[in-house]
Amino acid sequence: MSLTNYKKKRNFKETPEPEAHDEKESLFRFVIQRHEGTRLHYDFRLELGGVLKSWAVPKGPSMNPEDKRLAVEVEDHPVNYINFFGTIPDGNYGAGTVDVWDHGAFFPVNEDLEKITEKEALKALEKGELKVFLKGQNVEGGFVLVRMKNGEKNWLLIKHKDEFSIDKKYDIKKVKSLEPFDSKKEKSKKTQGKAEKSEPETADKVHTANVKKASKSKAKLELTNLDKIYWPDEKITKGDLIEYYDSVSKYILPYLKGRPLSLKRNPNGINGQAFFHKDAGDNAPDWVTTAEIHSESNDKMIDYLVCNDKKSLLYTANLGCIEMNPWNSTVENLDNPDYIVIDIDPSDKNTFDDVIDVALATKEILDQAGIVGYCKTSGSSGLHVYVPFNKKHTYDEAKEFANIIAIMVNEKLPDITTLERSLSKRKKNQIYVDYLQNRIGQTLACAYSVRPKPGATVSTPLEWDEVKRGLDFHDFTIKNTLERIEKKGDLFKGVLGKGINLEKAIQKLEASHHS
Repeated sequence: MSLTNYKKKRNFKETPEPEAHDEKESLFRFVIQRHEGTRLHYDFRLELGGVLKSWAVPKGPSMNPEDKRLAVEVEDHPVNYINFFGTIPDGNYGAGTVDVWDHGAFFPVNEDLEKITEKEALKALEKGELKVFLKGQNVEGGFVLVRMKNGEKNWLLIKHKDEFSIDKKYDIKKVKSLEPFDSKKEKSKKTQGKAEKSEPETADKVHTANVKKASKSKAKLELTNLDKIYWPDEKITKGDLIEYYDSVSKYILPYLKGRPLSLKRNPNGINGQAFFHKDAGDNAPDWVTTAEIHSESNDKMIDYLVCNDKKSLLYTANLGCIEMNPWNSTVENLDNPDYIVIDIDPSDKNTFDDVIDVALATKEILDQAGIVGYCKTSGSSGLHVYVPFNKKHTYDEAKEFANIIAIMVNEKLPDITTLERSLSKRKKNQIYVDYLQNRIGQTLACAYSVRPKPGATVSTPLEWDEVKRGLDFHDFTIKNTLERIEKKGDLFKGVLGKGINLEKAIQKLEASHHS
């Protein structure tokens, strides 16, 4: 795809917009930028063919299928524009303020909502109709772009009717923009006192859940399609998955009880199309507890499942949920997490030994703070380190403390770690030390959760003596996890124990930093 028009329209000595450079592969990301220029509009961009295919949407995208939003095709933008925000000076093309309203991942689909290739997506775009599935914070679910007959540049952007759509008026101006990642801000944090306790960015907002408790119904759980193959290479079936969750139920349930559950469903196994099912509580049987919670990003109530017992766990697995993704907090106290987590997230070019080095560096810092941390495999290529909070502090405090730890880890291992969230800005061999998982509504696969990965791997708690080079996360699967737990016990139970003394921990980090 050509970026000639993009380059022609801009004087890069005057505009802060990024200069164009070629990208060999697309990561299937999208961004929606709020652009307050001559007129306010929203720029909708999809990463396809090594560029950002772009449309100006005057009224912005809508989550209501009844709204058909005009989308005017504009020149292709370079992929590094996906992270751009700031002010384009007067006298330059597109002068005005740009910020990030939403971003995330997408995949193109066909008429049957089956995932298609990038080549097929570009052909569909050329023909004038492209269907996509977006996963962002403000927009989610299926959308279609349709070229209008009255001009090749004019398209309509329409929301598909699905579990994410809404049927009321959708006012994009009432939906907050995302705070864009600012590497300059992040760098300035490092130059301040490394173990300062920051004030929360915003005043605490009280979140509540309307909980509908499970009935005492003795209705039988119906399990379906147990012979369906979920892991083709290993010939592991849906029935095997459900049997696993049945066998470890008493160990996994403490990490699920009372927590809203974000459902990611793989009804056709690990190679089939996955999707997020938000309002799962709408159709749940009355013997499953549900919690209705307001989503600020979508300005709607979402009905979550709450998995409090074995029957509910197996019901969830029967929906095709291979992995279990609970909130860090419970419905009784949504604003105060039970723990914080450092998510050690490698790039494709990192080895698992690199990941282990970062986990051990994290432990060193926790040791300096007088804190006991708990490590588990992610079930994939990363590791998770948890610290008990026991509802003593808010999410803002949790995030700020996790940020302190992440900064100190980065200082210990600057060559292989980064706090840079953006994939395009991150070096190809750097591990992202993710502290932003400590926000309300964020989820990770819990302890003893299966992952939709080759080998049917399990997110497995580890003894710190096991966290050493040569460890292989592939060794922990649904075939041996129960035996391991019965031998070693629940290595993760301390995560739900007595929370740390946050002020004392920060004082110790300050003392160690200045010594």
